[in-house]
Amino acid sequence: MKKKIYDYFVKISLILINLAVKIKSYKLCAFLIWLNIRKLKIIESSSNKQKKILVFPKSNGTEDLIETFKNKKTNLNFFLLPRPFIKEIYSHYFDEKYKKDYFTKLNKLEDIKKKNLFVNFLTLVFKSLNTFIKLDGYISFNIFYFAEKYFEEACLNLNSKFIILHKESTFSASEEQKAEIIYGKFNTRSLSNKISVYTESQKKILIKSKIAHKNQVVVNGTPRSDYAFRLRKIAPKEKIIVFYLIQYDLSTSGLLGRKTKNWYKLYNQTLGYLFDFAKNNPDIQIILKGKTGVHNKEQPNLKTLPRNCRFIDGGSGHFLLKNASVVIAFNSATVFEAIASNRNLIIPNFNNENKIYKNILFKIENKKYFVNSKIQFNQRIKLYLDLKYKNKKLSTPDIKALKYYLGNIDATAGAKLRKFLEKTI
Repeated sequence: MKKKIYDYFVKISLILINLAVKIKSYKLCAFLIWLNIRKLKIIESSSNKQKKILVFPKSNGTEDLIETFKNKKTNLNFFLLPRPFIKEIYSHYFDEKYKKDYFTKLNKLEDIKKKNLFVNFLTLVFKSLNTFIKLDGYISFNIFYFAEKYFEEACLNLNSKFIILHKESTFSASEEQKAEIIYGKFNTRSLSNKISVYTESQKKILIKSKIAHKNQVVVNGTPRSDYAFRLRKIAPKEKIIVFYLIQYDLSTSGLLGRKTKNWYKLYNQTLGYLFDFAKNNPDIQIILKGKTGVHNKEQPNLKTLPRNCRFIDGGSGHFLLKNASVVIAFNSATVFEAIASNRNLIIPNFNNENKIYKNILFKIENKKYFVNSKIQFNQRIKLYLDLKYKNKKLSTPDIKALKYYLGNIDATAGAKLRKFLEKTI
């Protein structure tokens, strides 16, 4: 009930924000933003020289912060402002064709003038906001979010710290090749104070594309994967299968601006095989973890589920690893979190995807995770459900994969990011 009330309050606030921008009332905008700011209470703060940081929350990014400060007190107080508020202001200055992540560079003089008006209004809004809550810095989770890209200029005007915890760092070989071109050609150099990335490969791309300079980027690893490493010592309590639903309409991430391959066939095959298993094994719980904006309960293949299947829509899904006896995932960071957590991992490969499309898929050298047929799929699930849990050592190929894609092989990413933030802000 509280969530419904809050969601309704946000909707009303966004309507009023739109009105405030139209009448150019930066003070009303600031007041409405202040009313919608919420403290991230799960992170405990110490009493020493407290600093207030406003975060534009994003799935997995917020979880990175929570994991970073888990059971650790800090002088940093984190506050959350829903991202639609900045988007709503942005929409007053730019139409739909300018609402595209990874394509934020403006070339026309008319567009640059609009951007300057937008930045000036943001500056006035957040300067006025400081009369309600004095902020010491701001955090965004991607350099290339279209609505937040120019906030860095407002921060320069405000003399405030703008930190980017860039969470889009897990790329295939093809994505890495194209990212350097897309970054440099369609975006301008980041004006943020510091950028934290998960991996060395992402740092190299940012530097080569001239989006950032060497001293601006710090590799800290993936903090939320620390949780996965801790799970190695914890045996799943129940026989649960978690299928992190395949992002079927995306082959090479949004940074390419177009879809060159989809995974509909593999997605439908995996769901079909899993539903057949569910019907034949009604005592086994199965969780289908969806991704916001991709999967929803009204989709034909998710509308009517076997009785022992449950669909979870959106949000971060790494907490589901704790009680998962079997994890099914394909070409997502969850694959590496499952490996880090010592969970029994299945990667669907029913059409020989790992060979045919190897350039647009993450490189997994350990072939034991792949299943190539329905028979093998069922056999592997039954085997894993019956296995007694054992904390196995990571293999050399797995260590190599975790280092490359997560930047974390020893559960120290959170400590690194904590040190980075407390030093930077």
